Amino acid sequence: MDRKQIENILEQAKIRFLKNDLYLLLAEANERSITHKFAEHLQAVIGCSWDVDCEYNKFGSESKVIYAIKKTIGSETLTDDIKAKTVYPDIVVHKRGNKGPNLLVIEAKKDATNKDRQKDIEKLEKIRDEYKYNFAVFINFKIKAGKIEWEFCE
Repeated sequence: MDRKQIENILEQAKIRFLKNDLYLLLAEANERSITHKFAEHLQAVIGCSWDVDCEYNKFGSESKVIYAIKKTIGSETLTDDIKAKTVYPDIVVHKRGNKGPNLLVIEAKKDATNKDRQKDIEKLEKIRDEYKYNFAVFINFKIKAGKIEWEFCE
């Protein structure tokens, strides 16, 4: 899949989300609620040939735990830490287990500041490179405006 196809999939998911779940933005719902619902629309658009997961913490075989990137870039910790010390990617599009490639990793923020964005871009680039995702995208959910914007990590 190329970048143009990914852009098209993201655009279709955005349209579906804004049509059906705009309320979550306007009500300032929790970021996890928003990303979960966006992931559902992403799954509907991309179809069953890919797995779409939120805050996924596995890599390779189902029993192998990956290392996730903490907010302070460069510091790593085991992803079985469930006390919110470890940060997982918000959404991944991949093949679970050893079935195939990792397509897309997404980090999202509500009304992201430039500071938030830059830290998340750095985290996305590290995850993309370390876990061999084809694409990494930062999504900004603009709450008050009821909009969704994204940018690819280069």
